[in-house]
Amino acid sequence: MSQSKEIKKIPIEEVIEYFRSEGMELTKEEAEQIMEFLYNLTLMVIKKYFDTDQK
Repeated sequence: MSQSKEIKKIPIEEVIEYFRSEGMELTKEEAEQIMEFLYNLTLMVIKKYFDTDQK
């Protein structure tokens, strides 16, 4: 039995501020694209390694 967990989404403003603190300026669109990629990557990893229905 798999439990569905929702991944908490980080506010875009927080993402922009994090990258700014690391010396990188991002537009809102760039930050959204990065977060969408990371969200999808996270879902793939969780499904591959933690989805008990696949085993």
